[in-house]
Amino acid sequence: MAASGTPPSSSKLTTLFQPVSVLNIQMPNRIMATPSIENQADTDGTVTPALIRHYTGLAQDGVGTLVVESAYVARQGRGHATQLGISEEEHLEGLAKLVTAVKKEGSAIGIRLSHAGAKTSEEVCGETPVGPSILNFGRDFDVSREFDQDDCEEIILHFVHAAERAQEVGMDFIQINGGDQQLLDQCLSLKFNGRDDEYGPGDIESRLRLGLDIVRAIRKRESVKIPLGYYFTIMDKIEDGFTPEELQALFQQLEQAGVDLFHPLAIHAMNRCFDGELCMLQWAGKFTKRPLISEGNIKSPQILQESAELDLAEWYALERGMFTRPQWYSFLKRKLTPPKH
Repeated sequence: MAASGTPPSSSKLTTLFQPVSVLNIQMPNRIMATPSIENQADTDGTVTPALIRHYTGLAQDGVGTLVVESAYVARQGRGHATQLGISEEEHLEGLAKLVTAVKKEGSAIGIRLSHAGAKTSEEVCGETPVGPSILNFGRDFDVSREFDQDDCEEIILHFVHAAERAQEVGMDFIQINGGDQQLLDQCLSLKFNGRDDEYGPGDIESRLRLGLDIVRAIRKRESVKIPLGYYFTIMDKIEDGFTPEELQALFQQLEQAGVDLFHPLAIHAMNRCFDGELCMLQWAGKFTKRPLISEGNIKSPQILQESAELDLAEWYALERGMFTRPQWYSFLKRKLTPPKH
């Protein structure tokens, strides 16, 4: 460890606040903001002026890359009445304005494509919710039905068309939402997936099958050229027996399907998992060489420094509270940039 007041050197730490290109995504620094607000769209899923102000404000403050809040790929997968949408042509104008406004400030921008699965209600999504099993997430949601093969084919097409719309409006990349207890997370979870078919809980490939099919289908579309990311968490699944071998298989299979970058969410960026000595980012670095996003309660210069010193991630997603600190960017840069001699 370097002496107090002198930040140690690592390739990622020294370039943390410098312009960089990853997967042809041009960004002014490696700082990322993941969705810090949700459900601020209009009731038809279109972008509101408040959303544009929020994201352009973050860009003006110094965030290098923004991930726009989860956007539903189909009305069937809408989780909230004011969730952002990317399922219809009417959504394109507002999304294009958002992209233009953020890029004008010099930041990169991507969008997270989501399907709520069972975590919604008929009032919100317009039909009986569909999930991997018959599920109910509480009094604000309705009991779902179990999806069948026709549903899967339809859902895959919804994601493909959403990816095409993201490309059309100028997004720099897309993320498939495999977390947040959304549909693909429900499939991966032994708590929620009780099927006895090829999408069932028998092995990791079965639980990943729908996500893999979505990635492959997007990759086959010549109209989608931008990088494809996959966002997920396994922290809530370890207590149910999720193993390092399954994590390795998850990375390998998604990579083979065509994922360009991975975004594994941890409870804390530096917490050890699987009762070992490695944090989530280190486990990810063992299993893939694709670009990684480090996220997990990064809310201080020290945590950001420790994560960057691992020299494994290309982006560092800060905890939302960090952005409320006055002149947070200058503060971080002052704390972590090696002094000039």
